[in-house]
Amino acid sequence: MAELIEYSSRSEAARQLAASIAERLRGAIAERGEASLVVSGGSSPKELFEYLAGQELDWSRVTVVPSDERWVPVDDPQSNERLVRETLLVGPAARARFVGLYRETDKPAEAVESVAKALVDVPRPLDVVLLGMGDDGHTASLFPHAPDIQDCLDERGPCVAPTVGPPARLSLTLAYLTDARSIDILIFGTEKRRVFERAQAAGPVAELPVRGVLHLERPVAQAHWAE
Repeated sequence: MAELIEYSSRSEAARQLAASIAERLRGAIAERGEASLVVSGGSSPKELFEYLAGQELDWSRVTVVPSDERWVPVDDPQSNERLVRETLLVGPAARARFVGLYRETDKPAEAVESVAKALVDVPRPLDVVLLGMGDDGHTASLFPHAPDIQDCLDERGPCVAPTVGPPARLSLTLAYLTDARSIDILIFGTEKRRVFERAQAAGPVAELPVRGVLHLERPVAQAHWAE
């Protein structure tokens, strides 16, 4: 069952979590010479990325991968890659190796093989996985009750995320994301707190995909919440 950590403000959550992530990355580099970091998109992690970019560590030994990607060009405001490049991979952190999920193809299905090959060299188990959660209980691009969602839960690697509307998405699967040494989930607001509490109760993962992360025996996920 996931642990819940509460903060006095969103800025405090971003600052403390950024310091914690940096410490774990430094530890991975010290032990194994390299580190891997998976990051979510959306608006919630933006301030955290800005704090994390300022942390002192050997970024040249860090590989950064988005948890999922909307199928839009990387200069599109909806692009997770754009968010990561503009807020995290700046200053010293620009030395990190970035493995993006987007390819210039009409459909994400046409890019699965290319992305899978690129992921082969990402250090595993993943050292730090940072996820978010939607009001509907989705995480990455794993949406509740989406058609064929089971493939995106069980298989390892990238999958075409089954969504109910545009834009199309490519996501890392639940099995890939949970092959990790540590997992953090950043949650803001009262509504998401309610969804988190629902997901902490037993039930189908397809109903609330974030359950697949919250109910892990190892690693135990840490949820970070502020109003």
